[in-house]
Amino acid sequence: MNGSPVLAEVTIRFEPADRYTDLALSGASTPAVQNDLLNQFEKHLKQFGERYLPEGDTLEIVIQDIDMAGAMEPWQTPGLIDTRIIRDIYPPRFSRHYLWRGQSGELKADKQEQLTDVNYLTWLDSRRYLNNDPLRYEKALPDRWFRQIFSVNAKPAK
Repeated sequence: MNGSPVLAEVTIRFEPADRYTDLALSGASTPAVQNDLLNQFEKHLKQFGERYLPEGDTLEIVIQDIDMAGAMEPWQTPGLIDTRIIRDIYPPRFSRHYLWRGQSGELKADKQEQLTDVNYLTWLDSRRYLNNDPLRYEKALPDRWFRQIFSVNAKPAK
């Protein structure tokens, strides 16, 4: 045994993306680009989970729907067909189910939830991401969720 800590294990599964509300609003009009965005999002979630979960815990997340921040407003921008307009009335939303288990396998949480924040534009955390990152608001939303729920100092969700 090398004495290194046992990292948390995070697995992410996406329900069929073709059923997601509006993944294409990110500019991902082709399946290849959509898959790339999902891979970026998966990598991001795993990094945050490994950072905030207690050592040895496991987290399984099933993303059931992604509703991107913003919406299409073709009446506002007739020449910009695939442009999402970011306004506070179009917050990002995620429907997901997660299982959180402790190091010894005990169930800490088994929840079906929708994650959203109507104040997403007032938070400064999305500014950590580049302006041209198509997932900047979608990344910031679960960042806050991980810090609140899964931080080593946080109590298990009930």
